[in-house]
Amino acid sequence: MTDKISAELKKLVLWRLEMEVPANFKLSIGNKGTFTKDELKQHIEKEDEIGCIYVDTQLKFMKALASGDLTKLLAEAERQFSSPVQTMTKLPAI
Repeated sequence: MTDKISAELKKLVLWRLEMEVPANFKLSIGNKGTFTKDELKQHIEKEDEIGCIYVDTQLKFMKALASGDLTKLLAEAERQFSSPVQTMTKLPAI
């Protein structure tokens, strides 16, 4: 995500971060570092690389949730891992 973050998307992601993420939350983003909830908020507000990565990830999650892809993936995982012989197989990417 290299474009400017729309005001509506920024507001939604900040709201989700505030309402759904515990205060002691920390997130590692690849080799970029580990960030607290407050640090993530600052990065989103600044619309820097870390903020854009987090917003892009949240947008992909919300799209997968809305389209039903996430539900399908979870149902497939449950079906695979609840069988009598549990085998590790590669799950499809969303």
